[in-house]
Amino acid sequence: MQKSRGAFMTYPLLGFALVVVLLEVGFLGTGNHRNSEAAHNHIFSTTKVQAKTAKLHLTAREKSVSRNYHLTKLQTRTASKIHLTAIGDSVMVDVKPNIKHVFPHSAVSGSVGRQFYSLPGIVRQLKATGHLARYVVINLGTNGPPTQADINSVLKTVGKERQIFWINTRVPRKWQNTTNHLIKKTAKKHANVHVVNWYKASKGHAGWFASDRVHVDLTGAVYYTHTLAKEISEDLN
Repeated sequence: MQKSRGAFMTYPLLGFALVVVLLEVGFLGTGNHRNSEAAHNHIFSTTKVQAKTAKLHLTAREKSVSRNYHLTKLQTRTASKIHLTAIGDSVMVDVKPNIKHVFPHSAVSGSVGRQFYSLPGIVRQLKATGHLARYVVINLGTNGPPTQADINSVLKTVGKERQIFWINTRVPRKWQNTTNHLIKKTAKKHANVHVVNWYKASKGHAGWFASDRVHVDLTGAVYYTHTLAKEISEDLN
């Protein structure tokens, strides 16, 4: 009887171990499935972009833009077709000719010293007069961080049907990280807000900037516009 009872006690332990193994396999299977699904989506997206690119035949002007701004055919064509409203500060003044070149259907407004608190009124006026495009580019934060109230006001006016491409900032001031954090936070909460990561793209490229390390030189203006065009193309395609 003692031996039989000992054998009986062994089976629940074996059963428990089997359940643990099955659960672990199940969890691993779920992880593998998720990884497989992510890989499949990436492959599908890449194939889709390649198919679009294969059909493109750039014009002479587009070929020049592609070459000068280091853009792919799809990035170039996307930029040449969409209608943009770009609003910014003195950095936008620096890059205005470049943006107009790459995005021929764009209206660009830059002003020295402009801060984010002026944007709600600008956006309301543009919308009221029918001049707010479907794609809105924001370059504000160089001169100080935005407030949440002003961000909310802009988002409400722009609406969910338009796409916002908000360029973050590289500025040697205490509000740089605050500004960039707010931009990232806003993009996470709103599907139609996209971060254009100039801060990351310009890392290690001091030669792209003027002596104040804020405004861009001619080379910096090219790469600033490249970063914008690349992000827009990736989000729209």
